[in-house]
Amino acid sequence: MTDPNELSVFEDDPDLPELTTIFTKAQDRYMLLVGALGALLYMVYFLNQAELWSGLGMLILSSYLGWIYVKHNTPQPKIILSQEGIQLLGQPFVSWALVHGLHIKPEVKKNVYTENLIFVNNGRIQEIPISQLDITSWRLEHLLEIYQGRFRYGSVTILPDDEEKPQLSLE
Repeated sequence: MTDPNELSVFEDDPDLPELTTIFTKAQDRYMLLVGALGALLYMVYFLNQAELWSGLGMLILSSYLGWIYVKHNTPQPKIILSQEGIQLLGQPFVSWALVHGLHIKPEVKKNVYTENLIFVNNGRIQEIPISQLDITSWRLEHLLEIYQGRFRYGSVTILPDDEEKPQLSLE
């Protein structure tokens, strides 16, 4: 990732809001759903055989497994980005001035390619697998560059020196 300090030009993206929340991906826990449907079928079978208590137990089990499936399948907020800093869920807000070594690190382990967001705040290394987030690594990199640039340069666009600027003439 390009360090905003090294950029001679910062171009703000006006389409980005003041605050962006990045959510986790929904977890694929289909076995819970299969278990809930299986318990529901057993409930119908037990109620058909006049086994009221067994049918009621299967109804409770089916409802519990279905509730857990829905709970884990709902995306949760994980990272909040703003021009003032970054906040991870369950941790305090950290100013961009205290964030060091922010980069996206690719890794290959046993033919599996992963990318992690890594940064240091107050001497503590934070590592977040991007595969758990509902965002691509290039989009996350763009967001980080824009929000850090806004923190360092403000929300203005700094033009490069080689572009022509209109000159006022006194003629």
